[in-house]
Amino acid sequence: MGDDAAAGNSGLLIGSLCSGYGGLDLGVQAALGGTLAWHAETDPGASRILARHWPRVPNLGNITTTNWADVPRVCVLTAGFPCQRRLGRRTPCRPAGR
Repeated sequence: MGDDAAAGNSGLLIGSLCSGYGGLDLGVQAALGGTLAWHAETDPGASRILARHWPRVPNLGNITTTNWADVPRVCVLTAGFPCQRRLGRRTPCRPAGR
């Protein structure tokens, strides 16, 4: 599915922060081509999906504990912010009367 060989290697390296299930990564690869260099995702369920669709792409895990000096530089950086787990539950912002 999102395997690098099928993505059309345009030479661009793509990195993905708070990757979720990789939907944004698929869209960026479809639009720009390129190769996914790494993911950074902590959710176990999402990580399993990433590993299945991109088996050769490493998952860096927690972005706050990653040693970024050791991570390959990328040309395109995607980010699925905000990471919902860190925000916790909030009351919805809705106009009065709705």
